[in-house]
Amino acid sequence: MIYHSAVLAYVAPEQRGHFAATVRRLDASWLSNEAPGILPGIAVPEHDGESFVLVLDGTHALALTDGHGTWIDWLS
Repeated sequence: MIYHSAVLAYVAPEQRGHFAATVRRLDASWLSNEAPGILPGIAVPEHDGESFVLVLDGTHALALTDGHGTWIDWLS
């Protein structure tokens, strides 16, 4: 399991896709919790502007979250 929260904002935008491709090649599940638009290619549902997005394996959003883990709103 690979998990990170609010990390990719510190990676140059042009390098985020490379990071995602590298992690996808690993034999592991990947959960990222980042601000909307940080992880490339993820459709972000309507949100309040304060939410983070929990993404599985860099492919689809699972939930909107608080960046510090206070709450989670699962998507259907």
